[in-house]
Amino acid sequence: MDSTLFLGLIHPGQMLFGLTVLLFGSAFTLSLLIGFHTHVIRPLIGVLFVILFLMLGTVAIEFSSAATPSYTFGNFASLSEALSTHRWLLFQLPIILTMTALFVLFVYREKIADAHARVYRAVVLLSIAISFASLVAIIFESML
Repeated sequence: MDSTLFLGLIHPGQMLFGLTVLLFGSAFTLSLLIGFHTHVIRPLIGVLFVILFLMLGTVAIEFSSAATPSYTFGNFASLSEALSTHRWLLFQLPIILTMTALFVLFVYREKIADAHARVYRAVVLLSIAISFASLVAIIFESML
């Protein structure tokens, strides 16, 4: 198979988005463990940084001239085009919540496992869970 044909089928924004979704799964798993194992905090911070850069890269690719709108194909093109604005509004939520989780983890680091930091652990866990859920919602909306 010709490699240029294969690369023409891959949309760079969709690749970054897919990697973001996969990494959010691992970040969610790590965030479940931060109350019990403090050695997962550094990898969680690293994964969240990669996720943040992937999301910003997705935004940069979609708003640059390198990408064409991928929502105008199929039988449901008009509905998909109408939902595209909602998808971009929904995409802002994981960016903000990921930065919030990173900020809390930077401030508390290993002390987040202490008893007084229960609320902050919950903030990190909910930020990651809501971000992951919003990305899954974007996936389902993109299928239309």
